[in-house]
Amino acid sequence: MGGIGCGFSIVAAIFAILAFLPLLGWLNWLTTLPFAFLAIVFGMFGLLSNQQRTAAALALVVGFIVLFWGIFRLLLGGGLL
Repeated sequence: MGGIGCGFSIVAAIFAILAFLPLLGWLNWLTTLPFAFLAIVFGMFGLLSNQQRTAAALALVVGFIVLFWGIFRLLLGGGLL
């Protein structure tokens, strides 16, 4: 589960970088926030199942960072831009 969470967090981070460009803030709603949330969920399951604890912890940390970054970016653009 930790590896899956890491994959989701990497995908979320890539979309967060793309969504930082002007007029692409809507990507946060469609890609960044859902993938970051999935990374957090799979990271939590990975920590609870005691398999790949390092990958699961990394997925949790990166997932939370990307989630807060996406929310911050949405606040800057008024929720759309």
